[in-house]
Amino acid sequence: MKRLLIVLFVLISLSTSAQTLHTIMMCNKNDRTLARGNEGEVKEMQYLIPTLAAKLGYKNNLIVHSGQEFTYTILNKDISNLNVSDGDIVIFYYASHGVNWSDSEWPHMAFSDRQYGELTIYNLLRLKFSQAKLILCIAACCNMDAEGQARQKRSYSNIDPKLVKELFTGFEGHRSYIASSSIRGQYSWVWTGGTRPGHMFGIALRDAIVSACKGELRAEWDYVFESAKSKTLIYSDQKQMPQYEKNRW
Repeated sequence: MKRLLIVLFVLISLSTSAQTLHTIMMCNKNDRTLARGNEGEVKEMQYLIPTLAAKLGYKNNLIVHSGQEFTYTILNKDISNLNVSDGDIVIFYYASHGVNWSDSEWPHMAFSDRQYGELTIYNLLRLKFSQAKLILCIAACCNMDAEGQARQKRSYSNIDPKLVKELFTGFEGHRSYIASSSIRGQYSWVWTGGTRPGHMFGIALRDAIVSACKGELRAEWDYVFESAKSKTLIYSDQKQMPQYEKNRW
């Protein structure tokens, strides 16, 4: 009996100490102008994020808000309630309309209840979750407006767990990245038809992550974002240039 209790205690300890991949995704599938593209974004992220968490050996905490929940009020509540432990990973991913207010190089995201700056949210995430191993703040939105075309589908299943861990945790200290799908003054283009609808930058970024986790690209975030930038430029006929910035602590 004593031996059984010890085993149970060890199992409980292991289950409670596991790291978590926290993802908050805001993507309004009810938006008529971006519906197909946003549906594609949600579908692919709902497959990619749990896959990455499993490969990392992390718990998956994926939160997706759309429709009536597509508000800054809901997002702010999620951030306030997020229980992040030392070494966890935090991802904020926005895919919908955006605009630039001429007060920053980074876009303002158009939630249903208000527009809110990506840089402000990024700074909030870094302040609140300084214990996180990695923070990604990504806005797949216009710095002005949106359009669309088509592309093929790709699987995310065949990726190497060792490379996933190298990409997400294989570095000293703590890191955070802020990224947006276009620089100030540019549209953010969306494929609304074909077999793989979604934001061009979102598709390019997911492809870059998968390439890094398959050994086709160096498993380092600078390489991932540079690859996503290059592909987005190609997809958009050089009309859209993503941007990103890294911080360490």
